[in-house]
Amino acid sequence: MSHIRQLISLTSRGLAGLVCPPECVWCHRPIGDGFLCASCLERFQKNYYCCQKCATPLPAVVRNEDCFRCRDMKWKFQRTIALGPYRGQLREAVILMKKSGAETLRNALGRLLGKQLRDLVNSRTTAEPRHVPDPILVPVPNHWTHGLSRAANTAGSIAAAVASETGYPVADRAIRRIRKTSKQGMLAWTERAKNVRHAFQISNAKLLIERHVILVDDVLTSGATVGELARVLHRVGISSLDVAVVARGTGSRESSPATARPDHAG
Repeated sequence: MSHIRQLISLTSRGLAGLVCPPECVWCHRPIGDGFLCASCLERFQKNYYCCQKCATPLPAVVRNEDCFRCRDMKWKFQRTIALGPYRGQLREAVILMKKSGAETLRNALGRLLGKQLRDLVNSRTTAEPRHVPDPILVPVPNHWTHGLSRAANTAGSIAAAVASETGYPVADRAIRRIRKTSKQGMLAWTERAKNVRHAFQISNAKLLIERHVILVDDVLTSGATVGELARVLHRVGISSLDVAVVARGTGSRESSPATARPDHAG
């Protein structure tokens, strides 16, 4: 269903473009093509120096193979790809795109993430030429009760946009959230791992065995959710795992909930 919604969104945008010129989904300036103007592309695609494993921002003088945040975590994923830190206007965009009516913004940021992800995977393939299946995208699943609310399926929408940019398949039903959990952002870091422990179950292992899986979500902060998903995924025999998120939260002041711009409030 996520692919169908994505197609409808893209078709609607194309038809609207016949009536009025397309505009940037963030600043609303007229643009020739795409979803974001050049200024907003630069604003949201940071290309920042970060830890290769967990994407925490680092000073340029520090080695980035790992960092103080992930060194003792024993995470079972290889790398995190993020557009930028969860602060400033990228933070505002992440807050806004959780709303049900922000499909176009989710698509724009998901495509940016897909481009960054595709470039990384292509560079790996060039460095180590070998025939391997394309990565498979797995959005972080919601509990079934999420569908009864008006909230958007943010991770699913982002994964669909990443797939549109990369051509990688999406396995949006390969894993289920079998237990309703509290919102991670409302919990202390020490409570987050317990909150998601045993909350996920593989529902289609055949899709995942010996595949390189990319977990897709909007924000990575404590890493408790992707850490639990990684544990479950490795038990069914995936070959490797990366994480792709729009923003990397650090748990500091700038990643606490806040009000977005006045014109986006609601």
